[in-house]
Amino acid sequence: MVTGSRLESPVRVLPDPDYLGDVIISERVVAKIASQAVYETPSAGAAAPRLFGSVAPGAGHMGIRSSDLAARPKTSAQIDSSVVYVDMAISVRWPESLADVTERIRDTVEDRIKAWTGLTVARVRISVTDLVA
Repeated sequence: MVTGSRLESPVRVLPDPDYLGDVIISERVVAKIASQAVYETPSAGAAAPRLFGSVAPGAGHMGIRSSDLAARPKTSAQIDSSVVYVDMAISVRWPESLADVTERIRDTVEDRIKAWTGLTVARVRISVTDLVA
């Protein structure tokens, strides 16, 4: 920048030497952490896809997954600042108590996300869409 007859250089501000940068955690990563927590629960797993409120019969032949207690469930996460909202659809082994299984999963998901990311979990919404015998 030229002012009058003298050349001025822009002022450079040096970063704080203690500042190490920002860590950005993807919503997909948080969803995978939640999904893994369900995967490690022996009484729950992936739920069959629904079509108009009913399990789609013959979905396996169309390449669509079926209910499987040995698979990870469909999970999504939304991050708002440092708060997480998790939604998941699961299947549960019959005759397990739905309240006990979902509470165990909810606690595990909250603990894992807090421990691994430092984010606060505001809500874990669990939809049980199938019971597996």
